[in-house]
Amino acid sequence: MRTVLLLAIAALSLAAPAAAWKGELEAGVRPIAEVNTRAESGDLVVVEGRITEVTTGSGSRLVVTLEDATGSVLVRVPEHLLRKLTDGRSPEIGRRVRVSGKWDHAYLDNELWGIHAQNAERVE
Repeated sequence: MRTVLLLAIAALSLAAPAAAWKGELEAGVRPIAEVNTRAESGDLVVVEGRITEVTTGSGSRLVVTLEDATGSVLVRVPEHLLRKLTDGRSPEIGRRVRVSGKWDHAYLDNELWGIHAQNAERVE
């Protein structure tokens, strides 16, 4: 019985860091490098950085590269967010933004992961 209890405590302590990270991730901005290494499909992520590139993804969807001091990430930008952020124009390279959305690779390349923006705001 004691062995079973110790094994259960050990298993919970090993699982705790991942669960704690997810709770923190959903609560605030995380470094892009941390999101790139720790996020899993479907996680809600929040990052902040500068737009360094604007391209067109599959189906003519707009994809921006967002970069902070730790790394870069692809962000799919839905049409309604473009209207909100830039009055429908392409995002400006160099603009600092905060983006939250779902971590996934659909609408991007099957090999690449990124954020499907659900909300975005200018930081500067």
